[in-house]
Amino acid sequence: MTERQRRILHLLVDSYIQTQAPVPSGMLAEQLSLSPATVRYELIELEQQGLIGKPHASAGRIPTRAGFRHYALSKLPPSPLPKATLDKLAQVLEDAGSRRETLLVQVASRLSGYPALLRLRPLRAPKLWQVHLSNLTPGRVLAVAVLEGGRVREARIELSFTPTEAQLSEAEQRLFKATQPVMASTPAMMELYESIRRAFAQGSQEEYREGMGLLLSEPEAQNPLFLRQAIAVFETPSDSTLTPPGGVNVRVGEDEGLSLVQAGIKVDDQVGELTLLGPVRMRYERALSVAFTVSQAYMGR
Repeated sequence: MTERQRRILHLLVDSYIQTQAPVPSGMLAEQLSLSPATVRYELIELEQQGLIGKPHASAGRIPTRAGFRHYALSKLPPSPLPKATLDKLAQVLEDAGSRRETLLVQVASRLSGYPALLRLRPLRAPKLWQVHLSNLTPGRVLAVAVLEGGRVREARIELSFTPTEAQLSEAEQRLFKATQPVMASTPAMMELYESIRRAFAQGSQEEYREGMGLLLSEPEAQNPLFLRQAIAVFETPSDSTLTPPGGVNVRVGEDEGLSLVQAGIKVDDQVGELTLLGPVRMRYERALSVAFTVSQAYMGR
């Protein structure tokens, strides 16, 4: 891509983010002080590269997913928010006590204008002190566990078989305050032990959410399919790989119609990820600055 093509693409994306309307070549030519013929030629080149499209024969152009991605990646590394904002945010978080995480997603959502989601995971799975198991339905077991630190969690576990009462009792006894991985006597018991371990390792993840209603002000919210997809991504717990601490990630359109801006976090013995959720027509530069600055403040940097 030439520098002129890059300038045209980025101006086109900026305009589309603001208006959600196809961008005419005449506007691009005027803004960039180029001839209309030159802009039309470059638009054809960008279209052939798969970065823009033409929805109607007489309309202007709009960015494709690839065009949005090129634009979003050009905003990396993100510019931090003003130092005064960072200092104020650091002070607010320092005074928040046990509400730090709740306040973090509230601030991130308010500053960006998008829903915010914070996931935190311990660096190691919590030790299982005690577990009580009971069959719910064929192939489904209810596990109620006391974890390290006295936390009580429950999980519904799917199995390829239905354990007998003897198998459940054996698992309860062998898992009681076990400090090392428990060796199984049969493949079925191994499946049971592994399912319990995975269930409570996942259950140790903490999640905080704020601002889903902000998406209602986006034009895309007129599409029920967009809203259903956004709600599913926002509310469904995820065990996906986290962005490395201090890093920033942009996922453009990987979930249909949605983009995610993510910043990796590490505090004490926890790692995590702050995510801002928006339409593919997202205000990437602002979202990246907010995610980066807020995550840095949370880590005390």
